[in-house]
This record gives sequence, structure tokens and C-alpha cells, in this order.
Amino acid sequence: MAEQPMRHILSGDWLFSRLPGWVLDTLTTEQKEAIHAAADEGQWQNHPVNIRLTVPVIRRRYFLTIVAGEEKRSLERRAHDRHRYPLRTVANVLFFLGAAAIVYVGAIFVIALQSSIVEF
Repeated sequence: MAEQPMRHILSGDWLFSRLPGWVLDTLTTEQKEAIHAAADEGQWQNHPVNIRLTVPVIRRRYFLTIVAGEEKRSLERRAHDRHRYPLRTVANVLFFLGAAAIVYVGAIFVIALQSSIVEF
């Protein structure tokens, strides 16, 4: 996707910019407004927790997004998402093990500092 102004993406016009011209020419104003409303309806709102990080690792960059708030998805949508994005995958298990290892190493280091095993 070409570099677009953020307001263009946030306004929902990103969908129309991806459609071929001949498709846009066949749509009436009412159809365009209905499509715009439907695409705009599903966008994320402001969440109480919205953390977005880019982590550089050697020659690559990885992103981590944590979004939390009140659950508003339907039971059907949650069931669909559970099958589409299963929690128990190799990558997820390795991520959780790595995150736990970092927390444990940090905790051991803090305990070692407090008990004067390691002095600075």
C-alpha cells in the first residue's frame, strides 16, 4: 500500500483507494456511503490499555501490540477468532517461555542485589 496520509486511512477511505476504478464507477453515492459506514463501524475505538511497540532484533523489526478493554465481541465472533487464531501454537509457546525467562532472570537479579550476593 502506498504511503497515505493518516487521516485518509482513519476516515475509512483506505478501502476505496484499494478498489479498481471500474468498480468505483459502478457504485452509486448511496452504495459508497453504505460501504464507508460498514468499514468504519468495525474500527477499534480507544481502549484503556493500548501498547504498541517495535522491537529491533538484529536485522529485523518485530511489532508487539497489546490491546485490552471490555469484551464487546459476540459469542460467534469469539468462537471464530478462537479457531482462526489459536493460542496454543509453537510461536506463542516460545514467546511466553521467553517472556517468562526474562521476568525470572530479572527477579533473580533483583533478589541477588537485595541479598548482597552481587555488589556494585
